[in-house]
Amino acid sequence: MSDLTRFNDFLSGIDVDGLREKYRKIKLVELDMPKNVQALECAYAQYWQQRGDWPDYEPFYEIYRQSIFYLLEEWRKDCQFSHETFYRGLPARIYRTWASLLTQIQGAYVAEDIYGKGKVQMGVDIDHSGKDLVIELGEGMRFPVQIKKQSERHEAVRRANPRHRFIEITYEVPREKYKLDGQVREPYRRWEATWGTKLERLDNGFIVFKHAMFDRANLLKGLIE
Repeated sequence: MSDLTRFNDFLSGIDVDGLREKYRKIKLVELDMPKNVQALECAYAQYWQQRGDWPDYEPFYEIYRQSIFYLLEEWRKDCQFSHETFYRGLPARIYRTWASLLTQIQGAYVAEDIYGKGKVQMGVDIDHSGKDLVIELGEGMRFPVQIKKQSERHEAVRRANPRHRFIEITYEVPREKYKLDGQVREPYRRWEATWGTKLERLDNGFIVFKHAMFDRANLLKGLIE
């Protein structure tokens, strides 16, 4: 079984609704996080460098918290948070980062499944450069890739003149699939007609990429020069 198949299976088992309901209203630690306390390094280590036994969110949060506990405490004290407020708000803040990163990492597994092991790189340095991964397409073609949800702000960024060439992948998250009577909503039908060859909505609501999103032709359509 490929790493991509196993990772998709892992994503399908996440209790998306439960986690969203638990954390969506908690917005206590929303200020910018210094790089040394961000969850990026831990997430890439657990879900990209480690190929199997991927932790669900709450075990991941504990791995992250314990790995940099003293740095978190220094930041908490600098920001003058009480212990109770900080450690009530931090899991919700990290959850939002975690959910977004899993989508990007799943995209990296798709690209790796197409182009081969060693042809896709992702990590903290790439993330801090403003991109999500780097793909080697062959024939000397190696590009950083940025993965973005569609939004008005994103469209404004797309029109800006970049300093370096990169590939931009956009995707849209659909609205709820079903009405209360169990019928499929019309907006979801439209989403499926537009995105169904490139995206899949898992039963738990998680959106994953299909191979068509990362094939060579589609990637080169997103090349920004």
